[in-house]
Amino acid sequence: MSKRDADAKKGADLLRSGATMLPQACPDCKVPLFKLSDGEIICPSCNRRVIFVKSTEVEKVVAESATTSQFEDDLQKKIAQIRERMVSTKNPEDLEKMAKALSSLFDLLEKVRRRKA
Repeated sequence: MSKRDADAKKGADLLRSGATMLPQACPDCKVPLFKLSDGEIICPSCNRRVIFVKSTEVEKVVAESATTSQFEDDLQKKIAQIRERMVSTKNPEDLEKMAKALSSLFDLLEKVRRRKA
C-alpha cells in the first residue's frame, strides 16, 4: 500500500470514528487535518497534534512535536530582536507597531507554555 493510500485510509477511519476533516492542511506534509470529537486537531500522516495560533496579521498553523521547546526558543529570540529594535527607534508609529507585535508574541508564548504544562 502506498503512503498516499495509507493516509487516505487513516483519514477515512477518522471520519468513520466521528472526526471532521478540516479545510486546512498539515504545514509539513500537506495532508488534510482532522478535528477529533474531543477538539484535538491532528495530522493523520504525521501522527502529530496541530495547534492553530492566531496573530493580528495572519493565522499560522504550528505542528506540535518534540520541537515545541524550539518554537518557544524561537519566540523568545523574536521578542529579544524586537526589544533591541525598540531601543534604537524614535518613530512613535514604529514603536506602536513593535509594541503590538511584542504583545502578540508574549500572548503566543504564554499559550505555548500553558499547552506544555
